[in-house]
Amino acid sequence: MPSYSYRHGGARPPGAVLWALFLLLAFLPAAALAGSICGNITDADSGQPVAGAGIFARQPDGTYAGALAVSDIGGDWCIDDLAEGTYTLEVRVDNYVTTFVNDVVVTGGVSDVPLTVARAAVTFDPPWPNPSGSGVNLRVHVGRPTDMEMGIYDARGRLVRSWTAAGSVVGTREYFWDGKDKAGRPAPAGLYLVRVRSRDAQTTRPLILTR
Repeated sequence: MPSYSYRHGGARPPGAVLWALFLLLAFLPAAALAGSICGNITDADSGQPVAGAGIFARQPDGTYAGALAVSDIGGDWCIDDLAEGTYTLEVRVDNYVTTFVNDVVVTGGVSDVPLTVARAAVTFDPPWPNPSGSGVNLRVHVGRPTDMEMGIYDARGRLVRSWTAAGSVVGTREYFWDGKDKAGRPAPAGLYLVRVRSRDAQTTRPLILTR
């Protein structure tokens, strides 16, 4: 029977190469499988799909996971290429955070998470122009009938001007602040806060008045 010998630096037998490759792969850390979170988002009051909602994936500690989705016209959404793990979903509608869904588990496949959101009864656009030296336009959107109050406060929290509307109907309401207080005197230049309250929510936006 012929014998074989291998000199230092010569070719290794195929079996030794495969064995070394096996050992290398066995001790490499396993790559986390990628999965998806998908679902459909509907309005809690009407049951209709919600388009344009932002769904953000966050780590359990609240850190943004770098992945998001926007629901389509039918309310469908999907966040792909997520590593295996547990996530929290932050849901925003009309640029307002409406809900959080905790303990969403991704295992490498598709996790189905249907969402139901309750829109805020009242939302409002940023005041414009801002800064302003004369007057400011204020636009409020009423999503369902509710009592509403809007006030302008100075930097010390004192009420400068206010508007109230009991039982506001659904739709858009336009207001104009002429830069004066409730007594008709010009308000001094500075930082102001526009605050809108309804039965279920409160939102505040900054405003700078110049002279």
